[in-house]
Amino acid sequence: MNLPYSRHVLICTGPRCGGERGSQRVRQELRREFVRQGIPATVKDTECLCLGLCTHGPNVIIYPDAVVYSGVKPQDVAEIVRRHLVGGQVVERLLYRGPKKGDPFAAEPDDLEDTGEGTPGSIP
Repeated sequence: MNLPYSRHVLICTGPRCGGERGSQRVRQELRREFVRQGIPATVKDTECLCLGLCTHGPNVIIYPDAVVYSGVKPQDVAEIVRRHLVGGQVVERLLYRGPKKGDPFAAEPDDLEDTGEGTPGSIP
């Protein structure tokens, strides 16, 4: 892969994760931990408007590892940075476990109707 960063951390800061659940504080703490734990500049953090997992937020996705953490609180960030970004271990207790029943914002791709207009969630 030709990625500009060794890891890319996406933080949902949309209205439900950010406004209702304080994901901006999660991002602030993530940036503090990058400094505290000496994370190199090859790790990039980016806020995203919505990751589509609204009822599980705040959500954090780490690429290229394809790991989704949900329900992340500011006090969880040091552990994510220490164990995952530094140590390469997934923080099991924070892993996304699938959509909650009845959540239209967290439908799995297999659950979406095929409209013939591209892949689910793609922009035509």
